[in-house]
Amino acid sequence: MSILSKTLVSLAVGLLAFLATGIAVTAVLDPYIWPSLLVGAPVAVTVGVTALLAAVATLRYRERRRVGELDAGAVAAYRAAVVAVATCLVVVPLGTATIVFDVGEFGVAVLVFGLPASVLVVAVVAYVTARRTVSVRRPPTA
Repeated sequence: MSILSKTLVSLAVGLLAFLATGIAVTAVLDPYIWPSLLVGAPVAVTVGVTALLAAVATLRYRERRRVGELDAGAVAAYRAAVVAVATCLVVVPLGTATIVFDVGEFGVAVLVFGLPASVLVVAVVAYVTARRTVSVRRPPTA
Protein backbone atom coordinates (compact mmCIF):
# COMPACT_ATOMS: atom_id res chain seq x y z
CA MET A 1 0.00 0.00 0.00
CA SER A 2 1.49 3.34 -0.97
CA ILE A 3 2.00 6.22 1.43
CA LEU A 4 -0.69 8.27 -0.31
CA SER A 5 -3.29 5.52 -0.06
CA LYS A 6 -2.45 4.88 3.62
CA THR A 7 -2.78 8.60 4.31
CA LEU A 8 -6.12 8.83 2.50
CA VAL A 9 -7.50 5.75 4.25
CA SER A 10 -6.39 7.05 7.66
CA LEU A 11 -7.90 10.48 6.98
CA ALA A 12 -11.16 8.90 5.85
CA VAL A 13 -11.35 6.73 8.98
CA GLY A 14 -10.61 9.70 11.24
CA LEU A 15 -13.13 11.94 9.49
CA LEU A 16 -15.82 9.25 9.58
CA ALA A 17 -15.23 8.67 13.30
CA PHE A 18 -15.28 12.44 13.94
CA LEU A 19 -18.57 12.93 12.11
CA ALA A 20 -20.29 9.83 13.49
CA THR A 21 -19.30 10.54 17.09
CA GLY A 22 -19.98 14.26 16.87
CA ILE A 23 -23.43 13.81 15.40
CA ALA A 24 -24.36 10.91 17.69
CA VAL A 25 -23.21 12.50 20.97
CA THR A 26 -24.67 15.90 20.07
CA ALA A 27 -28.01 14.38 19.05
CA VAL A 28 -28.30 12.15 22.12
CA LEU A 29 -27.37 14.95 24.53
CA ASP A 30 -29.53 17.61 22.87
CA PRO A 31 -32.54 17.14 25.16
CA TYR A 32 -30.34 17.15 28.26
CA ILE A 33 -27.64 19.79 27.66
CA TRP A 34 -27.88 23.12 25.90
CA PRO A 35 -25.85 23.60 23.73
CA SER A 36 -24.96 19.95 23.37
CA LEU A 37 -22.41 20.78 20.70
CA LEU A 38 -20.11 22.11 23.44
CA VAL A 39 -19.81 18.55 24.73
CA GLY A 40 -20.12 16.76 21.38
CA ALA A 41 -17.38 18.71 19.58
CA PRO A 42 -14.46 17.93 21.93
CA VAL A 43 -15.53 14.31 22.15
CA ALA A 44 -15.73 14.11 18.37
CA VAL A 45 -12.27 15.67 17.96
CA THR A 46 -10.73 13.25 20.45
CA VAL A 47 -12.36 10.20 18.88
CA GLY A 48 -11.54 11.39 15.35
CA VAL A 49 -7.86 11.92 16.13
CA THR A 50 -7.74 8.59 17.96
CA ALA A 51 -9.26 6.81 14.96
CA LEU A 52 -6.86 8.53 12.56
CA LEU A 53 -3.80 7.55 14.61
CA ALA A 54 -5.13 4.03 15.17
CA ALA A 55 -5.61 3.60 11.42
CA VAL A 56 -2.04 4.78 10.77
CA ALA A 57 -0.63 2.41 13.40
CA THR A 58 -2.71 -0.53 12.17
CA LEU A 59 -1.77 -0.04 8.52
CA ARG A 60 1.90 0.31 9.45
CA TYR A 61 1.77 -2.83 11.61
CA ARG A 62 0.02 -4.89 8.95
CA GLU A 63 2.42 -3.82 6.23
CA ARG A 64 5.54 -4.50 8.29
CA ARG A 65 4.16 -7.84 9.41
CA ARG A 66 3.39 -8.79 5.80
CA VAL A 67 6.91 -7.85 4.67
CA GLY A 68 8.55 -9.53 7.68
CA GLU A 69 10.19 -6.38 9.07
CA LEU A 70 8.16 -6.08 12.26
CA ASP A 71 9.92 -3.97 14.91
CA ALA A 72 9.20 -2.93 18.48
CA GLY A 73 7.92 0.50 17.46
CA ALA A 74 5.27 -0.93 15.14
CA VAL A 75 4.11 -3.42 17.78
CA ALA A 76 3.98 -0.75 20.49
CA ALA A 77 2.04 1.65 18.26
CA TYR A 78 -0.41 -1.10 17.29
CA ARG A 79 -1.03 -2.14 20.89
CA ALA A 80 -1.45 1.48 21.92
CA ALA A 81 -3.95 1.95 19.08
CA VAL A 82 -5.96 -1.05 20.29
CA VAL A 83 -6.06 0.36 23.83
CA ALA A 84 -7.00 3.83 22.54
CA VAL A 85 -9.91 2.50 20.50
CA ALA A 86 -11.05 0.31 23.39
CA THR A 87 -11.04 3.26 25.79
CA CYS A 88 -13.04 5.35 23.33
CA LEU A 89 -15.55 2.52 22.96
CA VAL A 90 -15.97 2.40 26.75
CA VAL A 91 -15.68 6.05 27.82
CA VAL A 92 -17.97 7.70 25.23
CA PRO A 93 -21.02 5.45 25.87
CA LEU A 94 -20.39 5.56 29.63
CA GLY A 95 -20.24 9.35 29.72
CA THR A 96 -23.24 9.73 27.44
CA ALA A 97 -25.26 7.23 29.47
CA THR A 98 -24.52 9.00 32.75
CA ILE A 99 -25.88 12.22 31.28
CA VAL A 100 -28.97 10.57 29.79
CA PHE A 101 -29.78 8.72 33.02
CA ASP A 102 -29.32 11.94 35.01
CA VAL A 103 -26.44 10.94 37.23
CA GLY A 104 -25.47 14.59 37.40
CA GLU A 105 -22.48 16.38 35.99
CA PHE A 106 -20.40 13.21 36.21
CA GLY A 107 -21.17 12.39 32.58
CA VAL A 108 -19.82 15.69 31.27
CA ALA A 109 -16.68 15.20 33.36
CA VAL A 110 -16.23 11.69 31.96
CA LEU A 111 -16.63 12.90 28.39
CA VAL A 112 -14.62 16.10 28.58
CA PHE A 113 -11.87 15.02 30.99
CA GLY A 114 -11.93 11.22 31.05
CA LEU A 115 -11.58 10.72 27.32
CA PRO A 116 -8.45 12.85 26.93
CA ALA A 117 -7.03 11.24 30.08
CA SER A 118 -7.16 7.93 28.25
CA VAL A 119 -4.34 9.30 26.09
CA LEU A 120 -2.09 8.87 29.13
CA VAL A 121 -3.13 5.24 29.43
CA VAL A 122 -2.30 4.71 25.77
CA ALA A 123 1.10 6.35 26.19
CA VAL A 124 1.91 4.11 29.15
CA VAL A 125 0.87 1.00 27.20
CA ALA A 126 3.08 2.03 24.28
CA TYR A 127 6.04 2.76 26.56
CA VAL A 128 5.76 -0.50 28.51
CA THR A 129 5.33 -2.52 25.33
CA ALA A 130 8.32 -0.94 23.61
CA ARG A 131 10.47 -1.18 26.74
CA ARG A 132 9.60 -4.82 27.37
CA THR A 133 10.10 -5.82 23.73
CA VAL A 134 13.42 -3.99 23.33
CA SER A 135 14.90 -5.21 26.63
CA VAL A 136 14.34 -8.85 25.71
CA ARG A 137 16.06 -8.36 22.33
CA ARG A 138 14.00 -10.78 20.36
CA PRO A 139 11.59 -10.27 17.49
CA PRO A 140 8.29 -8.86 18.79
CA THR A 141 5.12 -10.85 18.51
CA ALA A 142 1.62 -9.54 18.38
